[in-house]
Amino acid sequence: MTTAEDFLLVMTDPETGKPMMGMTETDALFGGAFLFDLVAAGRLALEGEGRKARVVITSEAPLDDPVLQAAFERLLGKKPQSPQNAVTKLGRKGRSQTYDALVGKGLVAAREDKSLGIFAFTRHDIVDTVRRDDLLRRIRSSLLTEQPADDETGPVIGLLSAADLTKKLVDKPDRKQAKARAKVVAEGDWASEGVRKAIQAAQSAMTTAIIAASVAGTTAGSS
Repeated sequence: MTTAEDFLLVMTDPETGKPMMGMTETDALFGGAFLFDLVAAGRLALEGEGRKARVVITSEAPLDDPVLQAAFERLLGKKPQSPQNAVTKLGRKGRSQTYDALVGKGLVAAREDKSLGIFAFTRHDIVDTVRRDDLLRRIRSSLLTEQPADDETGPVIGLLSAADLTKKLVDKPDRKQAKARAKVVAEGDWASEGVRKAIQAAQSAMTTAIIAASVAGTTAGSS
């Protein structure tokens, strides 16, 4: 399972089949997820610090996962990218491609539906509830009881933190604690130094991209 698959599985409402995230943050979140996994797989690395940080290709060897490989190919042949540019390029159509992968693995089932009986859209019903329930339990334990994160839950919590989505997975009285804990977990010692740098850079890039998309949407809606 990739980080994007685990993240989307957790962030799909089991009752409605709807993703629990807005469209403005979707591409940035999946770009961040792909960046985490490509760094962990030894294909990308972060060089430099702060504004001078750049995402560089360290190996062009193909990956077994087709969605991750498709994202990687969007950076192949390109000069070193800023984390924000890399996240933007990597995340294009990330949610739809990841849903297709989950369907292919039998973890979710696509279902066609209509809004107001007119507008067609696709919902994704959770099939593998055991996998989702286990991930959710471990994530909540890290956020609320300080159970150490691991290389599966840590990146997902990093994504949740970047987009302020921990509130979707815990009860209202626990939201403040979960939000604060998520920031600590994202920088924890569960990850290698390279992955930790990628998470920090990607979180900043995702936050910037999400804010920019939100502002653009608000401007377009008011014009």
